[in-house]
Amino acid sequence: MILMHTRRNWRMAVALLPVLAGFAGLATISGCASKNPPNRAELSQQAMQQVQLPAHWVSAKTAGQFDAEALGFELPAELQALILEAQANNPDLRLAASRVAQSQVAAKAAGAALLPSLGLGAQIGESVIPTSSMAVNGLALVVNWEIDIWGKVRDSQTAATEISLASELDILYARQSIAAAVVKAWLAIAEANSQLRLAQEMSALSQKQLKLMLLGQQVGRNTQFDVVNNQISLKVYQQQVIQSEQALSSGKRALEVLIGRYPGAEIAINATLPASPSPIPVGLPSDLAERRPDMRAAEGRFRAAFYNVEIAKKAKLPSISLKAGLGILDKNVLAFQQDLSNPVTGISAGFLAPLFTGGALDAQIEVKTLQQQEATVAYAKSMLTALSEIEAGLYADQKLEDRYRLLEAQLGDQQKLVELQRVQIKVGKGDMYQLQMQELGVVNSRINLLRMQNERLIQRVNLHLALGGVYKI
Repeated sequence: MILMHTRRNWRMAVALLPVLAGFAGLATISGCASKNPPNRAELSQQAMQQVQLPAHWVSAKTAGQFDAEALGFELPAELQALILEAQANNPDLRLAASRVAQSQVAAKAAGAALLPSLGLGAQIGESVIPTSSMAVNGLALVVNWEIDIWGKVRDSQTAATEISLASELDILYARQSIAAAVVKAWLAIAEANSQLRLAQEMSALSQKQLKLMLLGQQVGRNTQFDVVNNQISLKVYQQQVIQSEQALSSGKRALEVLIGRYPGAEIAINATLPASPSPIPVGLPSDLAERRPDMRAAEGRFRAAFYNVEIAKKAKLPSISLKAGLGILDKNVLAFQQDLSNPVTGISAGFLAPLFTGGALDAQIEVKTLQQQEATVAYAKSMLTALSEIEAGLYADQKLEDRYRLLEAQLGDQQKLVELQRVQIKVGKGDMYQLQMQELGVVNSRINLLRMQNERLIQRVNLHLALGGVYKI
C-alpha cells in the first residue's frame, strides 16, 4: 500500500479517477465475457450422437402424460409413516444432506471474491534486526479488490452453484429411492406374512395326510413305504415354515435398517399385499431428462465442468487489483516526516499478466477439458441407464401381468378339482387322501400367485422410480 499525506492522496485519487472509471466499466460488462454452456437439447445430441430417442416408448401400453405421484396402488397410512421415518433418520440421507450443506457453503465462498475484502493490520516494536520490510509502527484499515474483468470469478461462482444444485438433486433422488426401498421392504414383509400362513397350512394338511396313511397301514391299505414317503413330505413342509419365518425376520431387519431403527426384527407389521397395480400413463422419452432428478444432476455437473474449462482458459489473462487504506502512524515516525500527519491514506493499482508458467496453465486447460468430456460421457451413461430401466420395466410389467393371469386361471382349475374330488367322495368313488392332495395343490398355487403378485408390485415401484416418480407424503 502507498501511504501519503492527505493532500497528496487527494491529488493521486483525482488522477486515478479515469482509471477507476475504466475498471468499473470493465467490471460491469465482464459478465458478457463468459460463454453459456450447451442447453439440454444440445448436450443430449452431443452426448448421445448414435442414439435416436423414439417419439414414444417402445414397450409402452398405456399412453398419456406421466403423473409423478401415480403408483398404481394405494399406500396405507402405516407405510406412509414408515417412509417419513426413513427420510428423517436414514444415515445415507443424512450424509447426503451434509454434502449439500458443504456445496452451498462452497458456492457462497466462490462468490465472495467478487466483493472487496477489508482487513485491519497493526505493527509495534523496537527491533533493530535488518529485514526486507520497510514497515513502520502503526494501525491501518486496508481494502483489497481484484476486479473480475474477464468473468473468471463469476464462472467459478456459477460452477460451484451448479455443483451445489446437483447435490440437492442427488439428495432429492436419494429421498425418492429410499422411499421406494421402504415400499419394497414393506411389500416383502407383507408377502412373508402371507407365505408363512400358507406354509403353516400346507404343513397342517401334510400332518392330516400322515395320520390317514398310518390308519391305512393298520388296515393293510398302505405300506411302510407310503408312510415314510409322507413323513418326508411333512418334513419338507415344516422346513418351508422355518424358511418363511426366517424370510419374515430378515425382511423386518432390512426395513428397520432403512428407517434407522435397531435391527432386532421387532417391528410389528401384519399387513397383506395390496391388490394388483393398475396401469399408469408413462409420458414421453423426451421428457425424461426433466423428470428425473439424477439426470438433472448429471446435466448440472456437465455445466460445472464447462465453466471450469472457461476458468482455466481465463487464468492465462491478466489480473487487475486495487488496494486502498486508511492508517495512523506512530508519532515518532511523523517526527521524521514533516509533510505527514495522521490519519494517512493510500491507494494503488496492480496489474499481473502471466508470461511463462512452464506449461502449467495449458495443462490445466487440458485437464479441465478432459473432465468436461468425462461429464458428457457420464450424462450419456445416466441417460442410457434410465432408458434401459424404463423399457425393461415396461416390458416386465406386461409379462408379469400375463403370468399372473395364467396363475390365476391355474388356481381356479385346481379349486375346481377340489370340488370335483368332494363330489367323488360323496358318491363313494374318492377318498380323503386324494382330497388333501388336491388341497395341497391349491395352497401351492396360492403361494406362487402371491409371489407373482408381490413381484408385480415391486416391479411397479421400480418402474415408477425410473420414470421420475415421487412420493409426496
